Amino acid sequence: MMPEARPEPTSHGALFATPQEARDAIDSLHKADHAKLLVIARGFARTRLRNSVISPEDLLHDAIVKTLDGRRRWNRKVSILKHLDRVMESDAGHVVEQQLAHGIGQLPDNRPEPPAQEPSPEARLQARDEFADLVALFSEDETVLKLLRLKGHGYSASEIQRELGMGRTQYDTATKRIRRRLAKHLAEGGQ
Repeated sequence: MMPEARPEPTSHGALFATPQEARDAIDSLHKADHAKLLVIARGFARTRLRNSVISPEDLLHDAIVKTLDGRRRWNRKVSILKHLDRVMESDAGHVVEQQLAHGIGQLPDNRPEPPAQEPSPEARLQARDEFADLVALFSEDETVLKLLRLKGHGYSASEIQRELGMGRTQYDTATKRIRRRLAKHLAEGGQ
């Protein structure tokens, strides 16, 4: 006697959407949604990729393709727009990492152009001393030091989590340690 075939489990209640559900959600996006996603893609192309390597349209297209073929699974707890936003952010970060690994490009920098005037030697010494104090303040916490370095290079929370292999809770805990330690340091008269 042959065992009875079981029906495929439905995805209702599952954390991740099926590829068909992702396709349906993407197909149901309105023109305004596509326009919003393209604006987001342009932002990543401008700020992270420095308008080189990948066009905003390609960044968005890749995010959609990766979602449809299952390489990037859509978590039902977030909207499809937010999902595609995060995929584009992650992909832009991977491109930057690859460029840096091959000695091409530079770290993302979301700051405005530096002033034409160089800082004075005194200002540089003060900044160096303040940085040394910050490193000393967190010298026992390697995770926090790594987090601060990545944050200083413009990495987003999700990119830092990926780089350091930590979950959202671990990231939140580390940032709380930073705030508490800085508050205590300032309360004790630190500068």
